[in-house]
Amino acid sequence: MTTALLALAATALLVFGRAVQQQNVIHGHYLAAALTPFLIAAGEIAVVGVIVVDGWASWPWIGLGGGIGAITAMWIHRAFRARPPVPYVGKRS
Repeated sequence: MTTALLALAATALLVFGRAVQQQNVIHGHYLAAALTPFLIAAGEIAVVGVIVVDGWASWPWIGLGGGIGAITAMWIHRAFRARPPVPYVGKRS
């Protein structure tokens, strides 16, 4: 059961990080986009570790964690990133 909860938490962290990163890039949040990959890396390493230990038995927990991570990222990003992005200073075509 401990491995199952770790699979759920690790995948939630990974998917949360990826979803937030996508929103950071889309909305031009440069600093957040530079820092979020560290969160993604932690989730990736943990998910791979769980799969090595538990194999296919972790499949339902990884799926559930992915859903939780995606929904949480959508909610948190909208709640805490309501301010306008940093303006682009490069040349636009």
